[in-house]
Amino acid sequence: MNVLRPIQKEFYGDDYRWFFGTVVNAVPPSGLEGRVKVRIYGVHNPLTNEIPEKDLPWAQVLLPTTEGGSSGIGRIPQLVTGAFVFGIFLDGISSQIPLVLGSLPRVEFPTSIQSGRELSSPDKFQYDQSRLQNVVAQTFKDDKEAKASIGLRRQQAMKFFIDNGYDLIHAASLTGAIEASSGFQTYNTDINSETVGIINWKNRAETGSRFNELLKFAAQYSPNSDWRLFSIQLQFVLFELRNRFNLVNSKFLFTTDIKSASEILNRDYIKGSNRSDQLAQRAYEEVLS
Repeated sequence: MNVLRPIQKEFYGDDYRWFFGTVVNAVPPSGLEGRVKVRIYGVHNPLTNEIPEKDLPWAQVLLPTTEGGSSGIGRIPQLVTGAFVFGIFLDGISSQIPLVLGSLPRVEFPTSIQSGRELSSPDKFQYDQSRLQNVVAQTFKDDKEAKASIGLRRQQAMKFFIDNGYDLIHAASLTGAIEASSGFQTYNTDINSETVGIINWKNRAETGSRFNELLKFAAQYSPNSDWRLFSIQLQFVLFELRNRFNLVNSKFLFTTDIKSASEILNRDYIKGSNRSDQLAQRAYEEVLS
């Protein structure tokens, strides 16, 4: 021990580092039972192409003293993917051996499987009406037109996404991706068209298809239940992002610039044009001008 140091740090606990993170995998391989993979804020880049899940550490999880603490005795942690956790690194500043001490409650939108829709019969989905109340709904000028003014619809889309909680960058990225995909055209007069709607949903009405879900979603708005309305399709985009594509939405919201946000949308959600980031930039600048 170095007696010249005013504060001794010869024991574990003299140096520690707290962390907060999100559980991304709660199903460990054999031999690591009870551990979870955590993407830790400030340590792990939120972009999975920068730090893929396979490179994240398996964190140990603290159990209460009411459990046995030995293999085969007591229960294992019950954390699930998406849990918001906190803990410390056992190796201090090296930050390679995380220990989860607990979890914090968080408010998030349930997935479609959790509560967004209930299977009422083998061929019918019934949407939970309460899920529609979290959307700031709007009706627009020329709502029923298949092809309205692009400038007008760009403004309408920007206002819709901003009113529903997206910041300017992400509202512009969504608006640009929709414009690149369809030019805001809500339907095609050709009934045999392969795609329909503002993000080119595949024109298939069988159970489980996204177009079928659009039809079910629009039916909740009776008497204004026409799926071809621009306002209905915007609300369905938001509904998809909060439910079926909630993980894509989470990655999307982690981005901090239009280019990265547009790449995620084009790859994982809208499958849009490479021009979407340019159109998004235009929508962004129009709001600021």
